[in-house]
Amino acid sequence: MYYISAFVAVIGVVGYQFFVKRVPESINPIVSVIGMYVAVLAISIILLPFIPPDGGILKHIRQLNWIQLALAVSVIFIELGFLLMYRYGWNLSTGNLITGVFVHIILVVLGITLLGEKVKSDQHHRNYTEHY
Repeated sequence: MYYISAFVAVIGVVGYQFFVKRVPESINPIVSVIGMYVAVLAISIILLPFIPPDGGILKHIRQLNWIQLALAVSVIFIELGFLLMYRYGWNLSTGNLITGVFVHIILVVLGITLLGEKVKSDQHHRNYTEHY
């Protein structure tokens, strides 16, 4: 799952960037985001039986907290930011690259200062390749 999860994330980011660039300029950006999340809700409900929550869904609903609200605000910023960037002339090939550089630098700093992470190589990959 280590590599599969990364593969799923890459496919998601590439698909996201490609399709957000193709949202018609005639649609209101907020309406576009609402439509997308209605679809996300429907797809998530369909997928829930395939990844059932241990102990039942109510156990997991009770664990929802302010983090989900913070994520929702972050996602809205992502959605609107990229949608508006592409509408106002950013190219697919550079928009994500430029923002990605800044995002990665900021995340390294946050990981080190707020989460106590250490910058290191992929230890899991190194152990796997040394074993074989």
